Amino acid sequence: MMRRSGIYRKRLLFLGISAFCYGWTTEANAQIISLPGTTTGKAITNKTSKKSDVTSKSNGKDEAITVVGTHLGAVETAEIQPVTVITSEQIQQSSSMTTGDVFAHIPSMGFSGNTYSNAGGSCLNIRSLGTARTLVLVDGHRMVNGNGAVDCPDVNSIVPAMIDRIEILKDGSSTTYGSDAIAGVVNIILKKNFTGTTLTANGGISEYGDDQTAALTAAHGFNFMHDRGNFTIAGSYNYQAPMAADQRKWAMQEAKVNNPPGQEQYYGSQYGAQPVYAALNGGAPLTPSSDGVAQSVISDGHGGYRPYKWSDNYDYSKDNQIIAEQQVGSLASTGHFDVNSNLQLYMTANYSHTHTVSAGTPMYIATPATTLTGNSGAMVVPAGEPGNPFGSDVALNQRMFGIGREYDYENIDYYQLTGGARGTLPHTGGWTYDFFFSYGKTTTSDKGTGRVNWRNMENALGFQQTGGAGSTEGYYDPNLCANTSGCAPYNPFTGSMSRAAANYIGFDDVYPSAQEMRDVQFTVANKHLARLPYGPLGIALGVEHRSLDGYWYSSWQDKAGLNSNQVRGDTGGGYNVTEVFGELSIPLLRNLPAAKALNAEVSGRFSNYNTFGQAYNWHAGLIYAPTDDIKFRVNIATGFRAPTIQDLYKSKIISLTGTRDPCAYISTYPGAVQGVMSDNCRAQGINPNTFKQTNGSLKYETGGNASLKPEISRTYTIGSILTPRFIPGLTATVDYFHTHITETIGYPSLSTELNGCYESTGLSSSYCSILNGRDVNGQLYPVARLHENTGAFIEDGLDINASYQVPIDYNNGLSFGADIQDIMSYKSQSQDGEALISYLSTDAGVPKWVANGTATFTHGPWSFTYMVRFIDGFTYYPSSSYGPTVSEWWKTNQAWYHDVMMTYHGDMYSVTAGVKNLAGRDPNFYANGDYNTSPGMYDYAGRYIYLKAQVHF
Repeated sequence: MMRRSGIYRKRLLFLGISAFCYGWTTEANAQIISLPGTTTGKAITNKTSKKSDVTSKSNGKDEAITVVGTHLGAVETAEIQPVTVITSEQIQQSSSMTTGDVFAHIPSMGFSGNTYSNAGGSCLNIRSLGTARTLVLVDGHRMVNGNGAVDCPDVNSIVPAMIDRIEILKDGSSTTYGSDAIAGVVNIILKKNFTGTTLTANGGISEYGDDQTAALTAAHGFNFMHDRGNFTIAGSYNYQAPMAADQRKWAMQEAKVNNPPGQEQYYGSQYGAQPVYAALNGGAPLTPSSDGVAQSVISDGHGGYRPYKWSDNYDYSKDNQIIAEQQVGSLASTGHFDVNSNLQLYMTANYSHTHTVSAGTPMYIATPATTLTGNSGAMVVPAGEPGNPFGSDVALNQRMFGIGREYDYENIDYYQLTGGARGTLPHTGGWTYDFFFSYGKTTTSDKGTGRVNWRNMENALGFQQTGGAGSTEGYYDPNLCANTSGCAPYNPFTGSMSRAAANYIGFDDVYPSAQEMRDVQFTVANKHLARLPYGPLGIALGVEHRSLDGYWYSSWQDKAGLNSNQVRGDTGGGYNVTEVFGELSIPLLRNLPAAKALNAEVSGRFSNYNTFGQAYNWHAGLIYAPTDDIKFRVNIATGFRAPTIQDLYKSKIISLTGTRDPCAYISTYPGAVQGVMSDNCRAQGINPNTFKQTNGSLKYETGGNASLKPEISRTYTIGSILTPRFIPGLTATVDYFHTHITETIGYPSLSTELNGCYESTGLSSSYCSILNGRDVNGQLYPVARLHENTGAFIEDGLDINASYQVPIDYNNGLSFGADIQDIMSYKSQSQDGEALISYLSTDAGVPKWVANGTATFTHGPWSFTYMVRFIDGFTYYPSSSYGPTVSEWWKTNQAWYHDVMMTYHGDMYSVTAGVKNLAGRDPNFYANGDYNTSPGMYDYAGRYIYLKAQVHF
């Protein structure tokens, strides 16, 4: 083991030394990172490149500088924070179809995207700290959140052809932008001075002939009023074909690895086309076993029944999709006009429509979670049902093939308009200003087909419930269905479901949602406020007001608790915030022995929310260059994430969990607390010696909490920038980062709260506030699990980036590069007072090492690129805890991927062709993942071939 680990570290070291990032650096040494299959191109300075892509033109005017992480954009402090850059040329020469694809293989971006998502969107996740803790901007302005049910923007809404560059700040930046910038900031800079017309077509297909993608984009820009203004507009259409799970062997028979140590491995779902019958709680076993425990039974195919076995599980990969079908149409435009030398008007507009269709298995019926609405505690087939061979009421578990597969249809419309004015305040000694107003809205229309109406199912079975909520008491009423309007009978013992019964039992679930944002900001700045001994003092001051509103409406069936396994209401609400902020750029030393430069930056922000109140945040950074060859930087910053609309106002949802009712398992607790627990159970009318928990399931209620406080963070980064003059063409950055988040928003551990409650004398613990009493059978009513500020989170690690260019002659060149992330610790505390638990290299999906290495050879108009990608392995639990047939599933090996690409640059066109996953490697097994893997982490399509062409005129 030690030897293999050593070999692995040597491979990573070799990757970092010999395969430096194909990219190149800016004047400020912001690292340009590796993308799958890209070639070298032009450098970007602190001013937007005048060559936005391989053939675009500019009117030659310098546009306003937009630099992520600062309102000053001062050259002296531009390198204090770690920033990486992706250029439009890299995007054009990569396999990316959508803007979200651009981030898919960047080590520091975590593993998020639109894979296996009926929402069809792509949210960003810097350093795996969560999409809600990564702030996304367009030209320095916030994007409105995407799909109504999520708390993050959808970057697929942005037209890739409009992107001039993308800046990724991997540091806390709440003082510059406010809430959400805990992990970092992604700033998408759009083209401003584009002239001419560019057409792009690209497509790809897997070696199996599926996972087809196609995209068409067009961009046109022109100057007007003697080059005083520019207007650019672009549109795109993207199509993603669906990919069925049963087209990949590795996705069939999804393994279940959460079974206890030593137990047999099993697959799929218990709910299949064949009805499964089970004895109701307290009833006699349908098929007695040696230990007398009630069993589920299934037809033996000969008119009788036998015990249910794991081999009877249904393989739902036959119906599900690894990736959904999706169509995205987008429009974007930018414009600016110089009214005079002191005033420029500008605007940005973005619109997109996303249509996604995802298919799944037919809905199943089982023990419901909705007994508060009066539903029975199981789908009961009464003893009097014609053909019932058991002579007693039984519980029915079945996947409803008679109704048909579930389909989810989602339509998302996103639009955002930003307008503003900026310029110089005359006669003020260099003061500039920037005022903007931004309005964004996302509307979503969701429809799910193949849902099951629980009450109608009972009516079709003829079961007349007589007990209270949660009771399974009742009888067979042969006239119940006949006397109910629209009802058609269903008898699982006598044949298949009729179309009339399917129409009566099934329904379409419709639930619209929307999010809306208004943001207004005014900033003044002066880069030369005062002359200090070693340079000018810079200052920026500003005020911002932002409001957000949203709603998520549930169908009447959901509200009534008729949608099989949950009940939910409407969500709606909003909040607003007013903020003031300031920033200073301070030159401390310059051109001295052992001090080529020493510069500092400090900033602060005060926020006043109408929900939780006030927040204060600050940032301090220092950069020191002893020589021109090396620089050192250090940052410390506080940050926060304000509770979102979902956090605050999410409707109450009742669901099921496998958490145990303490009154049913007192004998498993330490003897010292059994007495107190027994007394507490008896006080609730429960005899702990005889009480049993129904089906081993517990109902719980989740929802928002209007009393939430913000998450609080503190981030440190310490790094260096190496540009040695004795190795021309080499640039490297190494940054250590540490983030500590407290007051994290989430759901507390249900088992911890229940145990803490019942172990307290007289149910006196504060944990007991989650209890809502018990039903007529003694089962707990849904316990409350509202959002709370529950715990903490700690992460630290290293970011390593390097690039090395080797010119051969005037017509040939080589470039190498690496982009490496090493997560040293990734720990979470689910509740105050609990220990921090490490989730690094576990089924949380955070590998210790992720790396990309690229080598590019250019020959005249040709370029050839090879890229290697590495994802570290996972070990979930010690293999000694499991038997030999199970332990193999509790680990995931390392993954290496190899990509190749070539590009030809003509005078007015370019053509790129490439292959991702050249070896056709299947994705690694990943415990508890979808389809036996993690489609967002590993290449799921196999070998993938793509072609892209662009022409400019």
